[in-house]
Amino acid sequence: MTKLLSGLCAAALVVGLAGTGGVTTAQDKKDTKKDTKTAPAKGGTIEINESKDGKFRFTVRDAEGKYLGGSATGYATKEDAAKAVDALKAALGSAKIEYGKSK
Repeated sequence: MTKLLSGLCAAALVVGLAGTGGVTTAQDKKDTKKDTKTAPAKGGTIEINESKDGKFRFTVRDAEGKYLGGSATGYATKEDAAKAVDALKAALGSAKIEYGKSK
């Protein structure tokens, strides 16, 4: 169960990082003929909230606000939860996807 939740959190953050500048791509050539500006793509969000038990957990949402995943572990402080988010972001940069054994 823990591996499944960890995998879901990892996948959710990969999706979230793709929209927040975690991945750098080449810029398109500017079209000098048009004077209109396009809004940049909005990335996902990671919310840190205090739960009923007094611990802090994070929730990952995409650009449209759809729930992608969250922490099952409760953290003592907001700062501890933020550190866990940063550690997860760093791990996702080089993480590989593994699939469990089928029954």
